[in-house]
Amino acid sequence: MLIEEKYFKQDKNYLLKSVQAFSKESLLNEWTQQIFASYNQQHNPMGLEDDFIIELKGKVPKGKELLYDNYDILAAIYRFNHSDNQLEFNWDGRSHMETYDEDWKARYRVWITTLSQIKEIQRPIVRYASQGDGLNNDFLKISIRKAILSHFDLRLKAHRLFSLSA
Repeated sequence: MLIEEKYFKQDKNYLLKSVQAFSKESLLNEWTQQIFASYNQQHNPMGLEDDFIIELKGKVPKGKELLYDNYDILAAIYRFNHSDNQLEFNWDGRSHMETYDEDWKARYRVWITTLSQIKEIQRPIVRYASQGDGLNNDFLKISIRKAILSHFDLRLKAHRLFSLSA
């Protein structure tokens, strides 16, 4: 039995959810690349490729493991903020799936550009990539999730519902 995960009461846009699920792998790859680019820009502004940077470049994509659940949170935040778009008419001939895909990817790319510069998101990925499987991955995932929720001024309740922080 598949349990449908709802992050808020009216989380019922199944077309948007399917678009987000379909795009997940490629968008997670973009996020890890953006994190590496942001890290490199902040800590290696001259772009020197020493052994550490070369090794990190090859290992950062493995940090995608830490972002899986956090991608779902970003997707839910987007659905929460755009929950009124189910009844729109597309006058340009595109399907709702195409519209959702384009709008979701555009917003996601803006978000990851900003989020990748936040040290509480960047550091766990770099740390995981440089130190590997010996780390407490749950702690790193939670650290990233807290930074994302803090950035959006949200909190996740026990019932997976969004609410504004007090």
